[in-house]
Parts: sequence; structure tokens; C-alpha cells
Amino acid sequence: MRLILSERDDIAACVRDARPRLGTDDSLVVVIRESGDSLFAAQARAAIAPLAIEAAPVTRINAVLSHNGARAADVEAAISYLETALSTTGQILEIR
Repeated sequence: MRLILSERDDIAACVRDARPRLGTDDSLVVVIRESGDSLFAAQARAAIAPLAIEAAPVTRINAVLSHNGARAADVEAAISYLETALSTTGQILEIR
């Protein structure tokens, strides 16, 4: 499952709201688009690992941070990788 955040979203609340819709051994990939708000980006980065620990071992939570100028195909490839990487959780892939 993919969760695309905007800078107005509370990452922890959004992830916790999405978890009941996931099945056992599912993956949640949070897509964070770069914005002018550096505080939002820092909060999102800091939240991923604790949220992944909270959801483990039932659900894997990872993130893709898409910087301005990142190619859509590269972002999609990172999301696809994280959705299928069965032993990966709490990670952030930055695409520039």
C-alpha cells in the first residue's frame, strides 16, 4: 500500500490510520515529496523508524523521499522495491 503525504499531513496519524487496512505481512510505503518546509521533512524522516518498530512484525513501513527534479520512474522503482523487500522495514530511500 502507498501513502502519499503532503506537508500538511501528520505522518504518524496517517500511518496509524492506514494500518487497519493492511493484511498480515503487508507493506506500507510512505511517499514524501520534498517541500519548502524543512521541519516537515525532518519530522517525516524521524517518524519512519519508530512507526516501523510499532507495526512490526505484522507490517513493514518504509518511505521514499522524492526530491524536486526526481524522475517519476526512479520514484516508482524505489516504491516497487520497498513493497517487495520482505526483510526491509524502517528505511527511507531518497530519490534526487
